[in-house]
Amino acid sequence: MIGSIIDKVYRRVHRAERDQRGGIAILTALGFLLFSVPLITGSLNLAQNTSIDARVKTDITHRQYCGLAVQEYLNYLILDETRWADWLTANVDPSDPTGATSTETVEPCGRNITITVAQQSVLPPGSTSDPIGDPLALIPPLSAYGNRDFQTSKKVSDPNPSAGASVTYTITVVNRDNTATTLTQIEDMLPPGFSYDCNGPANRLTLPGTAAQDIVPKEGPCPDPEDDEIVWDMPPGTSIQPGAGVILTFTAVTSVLPGTYCNEIEVGPGGTKTRSGKTAIVQIGAISGLCAGEAVVVTKSVDSAVLASTDTTTAPYTYTFDIGFTIKIENIGTEDLTLKEFIDLLPVGFSYVSTSPSGDITDIPDQLHHENQVDRQRVTWKFNPNVPLASGTSKTLKFSTTAAITKGDYWSDLLVDFGGGSFSEDRYTWPAALVSVKDVYNVTATDDAGNNQILSLQVWIGDENGVINIWNLQ
Repeated sequence: MIGSIIDKVYRRVHRAERDQRGGIAILTALGFLLFSVPLITGSLNLAQNTSIDARVKTDITHRQYCGLAVQEYLNYLILDETRWADWLTANVDPSDPTGATSTETVEPCGRNITITVAQQSVLPPGSTSDPIGDPLALIPPLSAYGNRDFQTSKKVSDPNPSAGASVTYTITVVNRDNTATTLTQIEDMLPPGFSYDCNGPANRLTLPGTAAQDIVPKEGPCPDPEDDEIVWDMPPGTSIQPGAGVILTFTAVTSVLPGTYCNEIEVGPGGTKTRSGKTAIVQIGAISGLCAGEAVVVTKSVDSAVLASTDTTTAPYTYTFDIGFTIKIENIGTEDLTLKEFIDLLPVGFSYVSTSPSGDITDIPDQLHHENQVDRQRVTWKFNPNVPLASGTSKTLKFSTTAAITKGDYWSDLLVDFGGGSFSEDRYTWPAALVSVKDVYNVTATDDAGNNQILSLQVWIGDENGVINIWNLQ
């Protein structure tokens, strides 16, 4: 009896355990289906997305590689303005009847890339600056500008040194003539109280295409401290090509007295016509002042350049601008001066606009004359009576012009006469007020395989070469 009861209990417990294990197995299977399947599915999706992401990144990398290859190709084309013009002509897009669009398909990166270049009829803001470089301005071949082949300038290493300290001066001489010219000597006129530094570093002369060399003054390695004119004879046969320059450095001992010290230089040939004007100003002490004697700064600058119209029938395009200029004369010397005459030789294609000038001086020109030799308009103001220019003051004259011009660099040449016999050379000017006009092209490059744009940029073309002004890889 008892054994029968125990047997029944055992069978029930065993059946319950079996049922429990089955339930656990079912729960385990359900758990696998609930958790493992989404995990596997997520892993598969991740692998797929990773593969897509890799393909996208690879495609982007390839597009950018192709874009850089196209950019290098364009750099090659615009390095020579003639090469660029030939490319435009050879690849005119037949679908554009105006001829303003050129297109070419190239394979610089294992894919066919179509380059499309469209010339723009409006110049971008800031086009009066010169993004290509520092173009050469030549002195016009007129008698008033004669014997001024070399332009001189001077800088000082420390404009506010301690009294009696040494400073280094750097003299630069540039040939502004259109032919090679022999430079014979450089003459520096030190300020009162300054002297040549006999214990300073060796003077260094750098001629075009050569390494810097030591040079000593004409007076010897240690000129008389009382001598404020230092002369250096150039090596025999120092011929300077147009646009090339000569650099000379030397050291001077400053004055021990507080004050403002200015000096100037000139070269041979040319003498006083090549004077730099008083520059490289050195201030000893805290109180700034004026240059001793007669000293002026003459400048001409561009006030505004507004594009009025574009003639797209010409090649290159002809642009019409309204351009405003300012002439400014600053008396930085201790002597009062008077202004007698302005002669402004406008750039080729520029004409004076007969409206009232503004500024401190409002006289209208006395004469408008066309200089046939250089194909430029000369504007002359003769002041009667002379215009006073007191020490430490300045005068301005503002006027307008109209310009019908193609791409290129346009310089003005301003001559100023001072009354009362001031200055050994009355006329002070160098080419100024640069107006730099560029032809502008918008460029796109498209990957033919995916019809994707890989590059967009803008090209500016000047007289001799061009520059990629803005660019964007896609």
